[in-house]
Amino acid sequence: MSNIKLSTKYLLTKRLTREEVERQSLLFQKSDLMTELLGKIPAVFIIVNKYRQIIYMNKGALELTGLEDLTSVIGVRPGELLGCIHATEEEGGCGTSESCTYCGAVNAILKSQKDKSAVSDCRLVLRNDHSALDLRVWASPLIINKEEFTIITIQDIQHEKRRAFLERIFFHDILNTTNVLQLTLQLLSEHGDYIEKKELIKRAKRITQKLIEEILSQRLLIDAENKLYEITINTSNSIDILDEIIKIYAEHELTEEKTLKIAPSSKSIDIHSDRTLLRRILGNMIKNALEAAPKDGTVTIGCETIGENIKFWVHNLGFIPRDIQLQIFNRSFSTKSQDRGLGTYSMKLLSSILKGTVNFTTSEENGTIFNVEYPIKLEDELINK
Repeated sequence: MSNIKLSTKYLLTKRLTREEVERQSLLFQKSDLMTELLGKIPAVFIIVNKYRQIIYMNKGALELTGLEDLTSVIGVRPGELLGCIHATEEEGGCGTSESCTYCGAVNAILKSQKDKSAVSDCRLVLRNDHSALDLRVWASPLIINKEEFTIITIQDIQHEKRRAFLERIFFHDILNTTNVLQLTLQLLSEHGDYIEKKELIKRAKRITQKLIEEILSQRLLIDAENKLYEITINTSNSIDILDEIIKIYAEHELTEEKTLKIAPSSKSIDIHSDRTLLRRILGNMIKNALEAAPKDGTVTIGCETIGENIKFWVHNLGFIPRDIQLQIFNRSFSTKSQDRGLGTYSMKLLSSILKGTVNFTTSEENGTIFNVEYPIKLEDELINK
């Protein structure tokens, strides 16, 4: 095996030839015991060789992938079979990109190759529509005729993951907000001064509005994940949207000791899109930037046209480390505590509804810029694609 690695390569890229893989596959296809055992168990089983190439799939695996038999995919790797977005980032395919460093499936297989059974959760983003699969992967070593193989068992845990994660974050945010509201009402009952009471009432109104926003945001995200959200096209002005969001966050606790402003170069453009989604996405961008910005730092938001698209961007002076960059759009990943972290994931999810894209650049010298780009006119034919 070659010892040469590319700079971003995680695992070596060597594969067996088609003939060698077919020979290995016959070891299992000719085994009546294997066919009977794995063929009838109501689970998804895939067997790979030491180079992580698929040589056997049971009935459950074929049904999961919509295949009639193994012929067309023999020798490919699991991420290539399932359509993982990272499987085409390097010429070596599945398991060879830098992003694969954090892949639960790849790491489970590696552990099994050290004669240790392993289980790991894996979030796999699909390249065709950027939807995602949440999988639990078991990997167990197997030796036949002195050749090393790994039996992979796959379970879909998408609903389990989604419900647990969304509920945890939702209740965390709701409890935090209601605690602040309770404290404000307590202060209101204790103070007799008219001016102080007036200020506390204003504060209570803001907190109540925030509570409503969090509930609506949760409902929107659940609808988006379940593909139940119905787009409403309306005409909005780009500067008006930015002004509106700036006013909302001007009184937010995150803005204390920080400056939030609109870039003077921002373009005034009429957009035909879903205003609710745009506001939610840009709000998440600003919130994340404020959380990342240093004390006394400035967060700048702006917009410009690129052909028939509009690009919104948010800049702050914070830097995102490389290990976080590789996972930043995953639903279950957060740079905060385990009860936080839907911001960047929801940006990407909601942007996909608007047929948009999300990306970012980051450096220690220039900070971080998140960009979202959408069609200026979201037509029906784009929505239905």
